[in-house]
Amino acid sequence: MSETTLSPAHSSGTPDPADDLVAMRNRVRFYRARAEQLQYALDHRLPIEQAKGILAERYQIDIDSAFDLLRSFCRNNNMKIHDVARTLVEQPSEGERRLSC
Repeated sequence: MSETTLSPAHSSGTPDPADDLVAMRNRVRFYRARAEQLQYALDHRLPIEQAKGILAERYQIDIDSAFDLLRSFCRNNNMKIHDVARTLVEQPSEGERRLSC
């Protein structure tokens, strides 16, 4: 019967520092990319949440209904939800906007 091993045979018996450096650089690249993805998502989600709040207050509806309204508008007009939300937040109609102190 032949015996099998689960670990590869070491040629020199000592780990190569270059391999460790390559692995560390790969991990840094991975986590940097992940951080950029999360930041992108956060940057795009914030205006959507703010727009939902504006619509909910303006039309006296709940947050879920405000999102449905925003999403329906975007679908019907073939627009990106982030773009519409950002415009709504940056340029709200002063006539319809209600502020309370």
